[in-house]
Amino acid sequence: MNNSRGLLYPALHKFYSALSSLEKFEKGTNFFDNIGYLDNFFSEYRNITFVLQHSLAHTDFLATYEKLRNEYLVNSVGKWFVEKRNEVLKQQPFDLEKRIVITIYSAEATVSLPELIFTIDNDVEISTIVDSLRVTFMSLRQLEVMFSSEFFFYEHGHTEDLYDSFIFGINQMRLLLAVLKQAINEHCKLSDELESKIELMNFYRVPKDFLLVDDYVFFAKKDRFEKGSRVTMWGGHGQTKSPIENLNKAYPNGDLFSKFELMHLVTFQMQKTLLPSCLVVYGDDTFELLTFGFSIKTTVYRKFNEIAKRIEADAITNVLFVTEMYVYDPKHLNEDSRERVKHAQKEILAFYMVDKELAMKSHAYDTNKVDDFNYIASVMFVKPKKPELPYFMNPVIREFDRLKSNQKTL
Repeated sequence: MNNSRGLLYPALHKFYSALSSLEKFEKGTNFFDNIGYLDNFFSEYRNITFVLQHSLAHTDFLATYEKLRNEYLVNSVGKWFVEKRNEVLKQQPFDLEKRIVITIYSAEATVSLPELIFTIDNDVEISTIVDSLRVTFMSLRQLEVMFSSEFFFYEHGHTEDLYDSFIFGINQMRLLLAVLKQAINEHCKLSDELESKIELMNFYRVPKDFLLVDDYVFFAKKDRFEKGSRVTMWGGHGQTKSPIENLNKAYPNGDLFSKFELMHLVTFQMQKTLLPSCLVVYGDDTFELLTFGFSIKTTVYRKFNEIAKRIEADAITNVLFVTEMYVYDPKHLNEDSRERVKHAQKEILAFYMVDKELAMKSHAYDTNKVDDFNYIASVMFVKPKKPELPYFMNPVIREFDRLKSNQKTL
């Protein structure tokens, strides 16, 4: 082996090759290609440990590697990866199963259609599925129908989500290689280049919904589907929570809602715009800030449905939201959102809050006046009226209400 190459270079190259295969795996790709990408992933992922053993066989670091291998890779996911590698190399291609759930959102309810299940034997294009919903949506007699398509991938006959297994396995291997790099403590230009490339890969770096969920709206008058686009600010898997004390230090005065308002009003004064942000507070006095942008309102309906599903399991106690919104004359409410925007009277910066006790707050600021601190004070400290929360927050309100009612019956 070339002596200029570090001990970890072969393993990092195999890890890079494994991740490169997953980068090509996409929800809309045909089964033949996706199965090929998975087969390559399992093979290259397993080869990482083979080349590590070979590289370190005659060094003082072999015992360190074996200890780290047992710590990070000896688990149910690691065992499954080994089994699949042996299977796809010696027996048959990976037996992939795809499931698609279509969810329809409205102010009154969220409805999921029966799950669609596909294998390599009966796969169809997602565009065909979406187009087949046209008759159903027309029968709803709504101006616009908001819906999403969510993809799930499994090994056929099993219930473990492939995405979760891949993310766990990738992160465990990253940890092993990072700790081993510290122990070996050598400089290798090729290894550094590979690490930089790995850090830029998307599969394990972007939120799950960006990979596996698409948002749509159907405009009934125009008989037209529109697929949404999105942006997000994301800290990565398991890196998003912060102590609520950090927020209290930065904004020592007022209650949580006031701190949230002030934080985003200051941002808006500087930028004259902001991405919608949802602050989720947990029972352990930590919080998470979910900041995202969207081209169609389906995305925000889906986001609040996702938060509602997590409330009980994650002990969520409070949900706050800020977004820019348009104000319309009521006479335009019979037009769809694309038509109404042409008749907007003004733009507001709207703040909303609901907690587990069903305490609610809302404030709206005219975006043309937010540089006026007297105006801000007149809105922030005025005697509160009965708050009006937007329809898209209804799933969160209903879930807090359900949990509160259950506590009363205990």
